[in-house]
Amino acid sequence: MRFLSRALLPFMLLILASTVVPAQDDQAGEPDPPKIPSLEEVQSGKAAIAQYIPMDYSFQIGVIGTFVKEISTETGSVSQVKSPLILINPANGGIGVYAKNFPARIVANSLNGDWVVGIAPSSAVPGSSGSSSREAAVSLNMKAGDLNLISEFPLHSNFQAVFDNNDENVVYYCVNEPAQVNQIIGLNLKKDEQGKIPAEGNRFNLYGLRPEKDPQMWINDQQATVSYPVLTLLDMKAGTTSNTVEFPGADKVLVSPNGEHVLVVVSNRAESSVGYYTFADNSFHQVPGLVLVKPEFKWLDLETNEKEPGQGLQVIARESTTTEDRFRLINLATGQSRVLFSARFKVAFWDVSPNNDALVFVTESNNDPVLFVVPLDPMEKTINRIQLSGVTDITWLGCLNTPPKKTGGGWLDNLLPF
Repeated sequence: MRFLSRALLPFMLLILASTVVPAQDDQAGEPDPPKIPSLEEVQSGKAAIAQYIPMDYSFQIGVIGTFVKEISTETGSVSQVKSPLILINPANGGIGVYAKNFPARIVANSLNGDWVVGIAPSSAVPGSSGSSSREAAVSLNMKAGDLNLISEFPLHSNFQAVFDNNDENVVYYCVNEPAQVNQIIGLNLKKDEQGKIPAEGNRFNLYGLRPEKDPQMWINDQQATVSYPVLTLLDMKAGTTSNTVEFPGADKVLVSPNGEHVLVVVSNRAESSVGYYTFADNSFHQVPGLVLVKPEFKWLDLETNEKEPGQGLQVIARESTTTEDRFRLINLATGQSRVLFSARFKVAFWDVSPNNDALVFVTESNNDPVLFVVPLDPMEKTINRIQLSGVTDITWLGCLNTPPKKTGGGWLDNLLPF
C-alpha cells in the first residue's frame, strides 16, 4: 500500500515566522562547573565528581574523547594519547574508564546495556588490516569488556546497525560500501554467528524495527527512483517487502522506537516544519504552527501507559541558530512545545536517557568541554554541569543502560585499566 501525501505536504511548506525564545544567561554569575578528576583517578574506577548534585537516574553517560597523558622517560617527556570510553553516573557523579582504548563513534547499543557497536579506525582495531584508508565496525561486550571485529570497510562507507527488539544479542547491519554489492547481515554477537538477510537491493538505509515476534524493518525502497524518501517494510526472515510509504516533498524521516510512527521533516532553507505518519491507519498528520530552525530530532520512547493524550508522540528537537542552540520537547499530537534549554553556545553531541527522564549534551569546544544533564520533568529544576577537563576531540556522547549486576559487585567494579 502506498501512502501519497501530495495534498498535505504543500501546507508544510508554508513556513511561518519562527518565535524567538530568549536564551538563558549562559550561566552568567554562576560558579564554574565541577571538573572531572585527574586521568589517574578516573582510570582507577573509584573517582567521583566533587560538588555534584545527585539525581534520581539509573543510566550511565558515555563519553569517548582523547586524553593526553605525559610520561617521563630518560630522554624527556613523551605524550601518550588514549581514547577511552568513560562512564559518568548521573545518580552520584561517579566516573570511571570502561574500555581502556575505544577510539570509536558508537552507532548502536542494546537496550539491556550488554552491547555497543562502534566504528573505529582500522589502525586501532586488532585483527584488522590496520590501513589508514579503512575503518572497522567493532562490538564491545559491556559485561566482559571483550572487543570483537564485525566488519572492515573503506572510508566513506555508510555503516548502519540496529539491534533486534526480541533478542538483544542480535544486531542487523549493512556496510553500504561504495562500488560494492551490499547486503543486510544478521549477527548474533553472543554466539558469533551471522547470516545474510534475503533482501533484494544494494544500498540499504535501516530506519528502525517494528516489534513483531517475526521482526520487520523499515528500509528505503530499493525500487524508488525519486529524490524524496520512500520507505518499505522488510520481513527480516522471508526477505519480502510490504506497506510501501512515500513522502513527497520531505527532506528527512525518522522512525519511532516501536516502528509505529514516522516523523517527517520538510525544509525551506534554514526553517523546517514537521508532520508524522501513523502505521496503524496509514494516515499523515501535519503539526500545525510549528516552525524550527535547522532542527535535529530524537524520539522519546513513551508509547505505553500514556498518562496524557499524545504522550507517545513526543520528540526532542535541537535547533541551531546563528547565535544560540536550544532544545524543545514537542508533542506532535497537540503541537505544543516546551523549551528545555537555550543558551548562546554551540552543542557538539546530545542524547536522551533510555527512560526519557534527562537530556544530556556537551558543548562544542576543543578543550575542556562542558557536559550538561538537564531533567525533562518540568518540576525538577536541578541542572548539573561537568567540565570535562583534559578531554579533547570528543567523537561520541550517549546515554546507556547498565547491564545487570554480577555476583560480587556491579559492572563498574570490573573497569579496564590503561
